[in-house]
Amino acid sequence: MIVRSTLIFPRISLLLALLAAGIAVSCGGSGDGNPSSPQGSGGSGGSGGSGGGATVGSAANTGGSEPIFVGSGGSLIATSGGGGDGGGCQQLDIAFEPQTPTVMIVVDRSGSMYDSGFWDPLKTAVLSVVETLQTKVRFGFLTFTGIAPSQCPLLTGADVITLNNHADIAAAYEEASMRPGQKLETPTGMTFNEEIIPELVAFGEPGPKYILFVTDGEPDRCDDGPAACARDDVVGAVQSAYDQGIGTFVFGLGEGSFAEHLQDLANAGAGQPVQRPRDTQQSCFTGAGTYADVGGTATVYTPDPTNATALENELNAAISGAKSCTFDLQGSIEVDLAHASEGQVLIDGAPVPYDEQNGWHMESSTQIVLTGDACERLKTATQGISFDFPCEIIDPL
Repeated sequence: MIVRSTLIFPRISLLLALLAAGIAVSCGGSGDGNPSSPQGSGGSGGSGGSGGGATVGSAANTGGSEPIFVGSGGSLIATSGGGGDGGGCQQLDIAFEPQTPTVMIVVDRSGSMYDSGFWDPLKTAVLSVVETLQTKVRFGFLTFTGIAPSQCPLLTGADVITLNNHADIAAAYEEASMRPGQKLETPTGMTFNEEIIPELVAFGEPGPKYILFVTDGEPDRCDDGPAACARDDVVGAVQSAYDQGIGTFVFGLGEGSFAEHLQDLANAGAGQPVQRPRDTQQSCFTGAGTYADVGGTATVYTPDPTNATALENELNAAISGAKSCTFDLQGSIEVDLAHASEGQVLIDGAPVPYDEQNGWHMESSTQIVLTGDACERLKTATQGISFDFPCEIIDPL
């Protein structure tokens, strides 16, 4: 059931404008040639290389328009040994590869997407974003509609979720551009629960997962029933996705109660509270969502849906929030977990607490994870992230 023309892109905290990262582990006191650098608690200077620390730094993107992902480049330099006043430390260069984000682009294919003139500008913007970021983001793609009562949902999409997937997505988008002749429905909740969430949960590659959702009108159950019931279905589905580690970013236009629904979806996709709906007395209302007296304030993206450039800019802004907060050392060095708290993590030069809820911790001896407030800080960092560990708790493998 379509109440008005509306474009929604789920909010993917969908292009991750991340930062390049690297690690340097150094031991050697004043022999490192930089006596003023912070080298950890053991850095007392002097000869023989008895002090020193391990540092990991990331550099911000200083040129070009393409986002750079955290840990997508850089190297790990481990230095150890004595060496006296002249240095003499051994160095080991090791690639530092971050976890790669996965983004499933989901586009509503209801009739109003064609009638409103939204389809072609959106297609241009989505394909441009995918082409730009396909080497750094695993993209999937799915369009959905329904033809009651026999084909619901009716799906068209790319065959796989993978890097360098532009050609497959472009072909699927072109196929979906042929409008079916029948009345087209918007079975959003059904599509999320039966298709999108199971596929992403089963996708086994490491890294954060997101849904980029684009729609232009009220969801339904392919039955033109009350809007409150279908909305509840979608809120419950997006909350279920979040509980299983999948965020959702929402792009759309809407007024009145539909604008409120877009805000509900953005809140659900970001793990924020969703305001309790008013129309819950219909027999079709199942209470699929979880609600609170006051809703959250997650971002809803509302670009001009007929302007391909504006759409592309907003898509890039959304994906820039999909940064990974997990740093894999790739089994090249390991940290002594018993003394991991002696390390230090800084975002934009400010320290991050050693805390499993809203700081950083070692998930294993070779994996650093930022959680809660620390992860959110990283997503808006302008200078980057750095790590500093005492040399004595770092062991090259």
